[in-house]
Amino acid sequence: MNNKVGLKTFEGVYTPTLLTILGVILYLRLGWVVGNVGLIATIVIIILAHIITLATALSMSSMLTNIKIGAGGAYAIIMRSLGPEMGGAIGIPLYLSQTFSIAFYITGFSELWITFFPSHSQVAVGIGTWIVLSAISMKSAKLAFRIQYGILVAVALSLVSFFIGPNLNGGSLVLKGTFEMGGFWTTFAIFFPAVTGVLTGATMSGDLENPRDSIIKGTLAAIFTGFVVYVFVAFWFARQASQEMLLMDPSIIFKLAGVKVLVIAGVMGAVLSSALSTLVSAPRTLSALAENRVVPFSNVLGKQTANGEPLNAIVLSSIISLVIIVAGNLNSLAELLTMFFLTTYGMINLVVFLEQITGIISYRPSFKMTIFVPITGAVGCLWVMVLINPIFTVVTFVTIGLIYSYLKTKNLVSPWGDVRGGVFISVAEWAAQKVSNSQYHPRLWKPSIAIPVEKPDDFKRLSKITYNLVYPSGRVYYLTSTKTKVLDRATEKEIEMVLKPLKEERIFVQETIITASDFESTIAPTLQCMKSSFLPPNIVLFTVSDNEVKRAKLKQIIASIQFLKLSYCCLWLHPKYGLGMENKINLWLRSKSPNNDLAVLCALQLSRNLGAELNLCRVVRNEDEQKKTEKELLTFVEDARLPVNTNVCVLLGSFHENIATMHADLNIIGMPVSYESMIETIDIIPTSALFVSSVGHEDAMV
Repeated sequence: MNNKVGLKTFEGVYTPTLLTILGVILYLRLGWVVGNVGLIATIVIIILAHIITLATALSMSSMLTNIKIGAGGAYAIIMRSLGPEMGGAIGIPLYLSQTFSIAFYITGFSELWITFFPSHSQVAVGIGTWIVLSAISMKSAKLAFRIQYGILVAVALSLVSFFIGPNLNGGSLVLKGTFEMGGFWTTFAIFFPAVTGVLTGATMSGDLENPRDSIIKGTLAAIFTGFVVYVFVAFWFARQASQEMLLMDPSIIFKLAGVKVLVIAGVMGAVLSSALSTLVSAPRTLSALAENRVVPFSNVLGKQTANGEPLNAIVLSSIISLVIIVAGNLNSLAELLTMFFLTTYGMINLVVFLEQITGIISYRPSFKMTIFVPITGAVGCLWVMVLINPIFTVVTFVTIGLIYSYLKTKNLVSPWGDVRGGVFISVAEWAAQKVSNSQYHPRLWKPSIAIPVEKPDDFKRLSKITYNLVYPSGRVYYLTSTKTKVLDRATEKEIEMVLKPLKEERIFVQETIITASDFESTIAPTLQCMKSSFLPPNIVLFTVSDNEVKRAKLKQIIASIQFLKLSYCCLWLHPKYGLGMENKINLWLRSKSPNNDLAVLCALQLSRNLGAELNLCRVVRNEDEQKKTEKELLTFVEDARLPVNTNVCVLLGSFHENIATMHADLNIIGMPVSYESMIETIDIIPTSALFVSSVGHEDAMV
């Protein structure tokens, strides 16, 4: 049972977020920024940085008024909108960045400590600080954040001390910079990490009494407070010190302080606060990842104590940070960690953008905003990443891609659904509108085959040739009927099993199941409906049976679909040989037959996917015509871009005599004028045959 009392807005969101914003850069880098680019450019930098973070905070606020976030903060928002795989791909690097940041903050605190107490051991100070902070975080998040009240007071007193300090500037206000130590965007990239802590409070979502209200109010209030402080401190640096002092002395703030010890306490407290906030929030991210089984040992890492503390996650996070502290200087990774934070913020903006453009009705936040807000946030985050380090930007996206690919193999299931389906639907709707307004051209043709079958076993016999007809980018429509209102589960599973091989090969497969007492009577009206849909079938594939009754029914079915003007094929699979060795296809082309183009395209698909030899065959009456036809067919092979190893066979005599003796694993033949002629041909050929009937939508020459 969880007996914990949730954190309030001030202690759970506002204080840790503000203290993370008012960190080392405020004290030890802002003066240099003013000296390098001047007050005017510094204010522009502060405004641009806060526009990006404000856009992110507003996007997050919009999502919080649309979903119940639960534990995990930013990770939870991404996971519930883009699915567990993308959530994990962002959440795992985010957690590692948070854990590494603990070590960086503690190391930074230790470096500051020995600056004032040089006789002390930096490693000893770091380990001692780690022990104290870890103990506090293991005790409770509430205790950790209440300790920050004291740190907040220290920061406030340090700013008061700074504002009442001596004026060391004998000249005018430093309005313009020399840019001698870096250009505008270089300086911007150095400053930007100051505002990357804006979602610190959001990470505590699972520990807040009212997450939705507290995160929105606390985060926005902290951003505005931080913005005001940065502008005033920048102005005071420009007023109180000369440009040379600001550029050459990183610790100029101590000389400008009225009471130096207060500024020392403030800067050390700010660093300590960032370490404590991160040490509390990082395990929450890990615990949320474990809850969704994204990380190994999820059962262990997701456990919480009676008062709701993720103790195992805290212990692991503390151990990782200790190892990093002992390992020594890892400053080279600092930029990479900033990249992961920025990616997280960018993804939050992207989520809101996608939710808005898809137009799904489930996105109806009470906190609404223009679409330009998430666009600004997402583009801004990407832009800053490139500014900071283009190489690390690529490394970041590659890392996220690898994690996403790995998580995809785990078949994670999200109980909340996500926005990805909405995105795909929106793209499909946009494409459908474009297609409906575009004129069809045979160049756009690719096999889209509807296959009417009475039982799943019937389709199983056709699955191999179907695959080879449509691979790699064709479509398959499984068409069947049931006499009951609902298809029984056993048949559903059978259908799933016979279609599974095609789906595993990423073939587009769609099932259409009609309730009807008579299977044959459903085919024509069903195809009529399908023909008017987006991505309709363009071929119907029938099979010819040995059974005389079924052959008679097939004749009726073919007659019933003539008005639809759909191309169709009739497949005769030899009961003994099937497709034989699958290495030889004879394509029979009659002169000026309307079926030739479809026959050629089917032959191309099958020969390419089976790796079969293709023979182009025609029967003529005499030797003079034979030579002429052979030349025509050779030209056709070149013009139609058939495989270079296509053979041309021009034969004398009757068609039936030749097809009965020409060996092949499959014969592809234009549909005869009468159904009976097709049956007569089937009865004399010793192998399988595919008869094709075209309505003229294909062109093998384009």
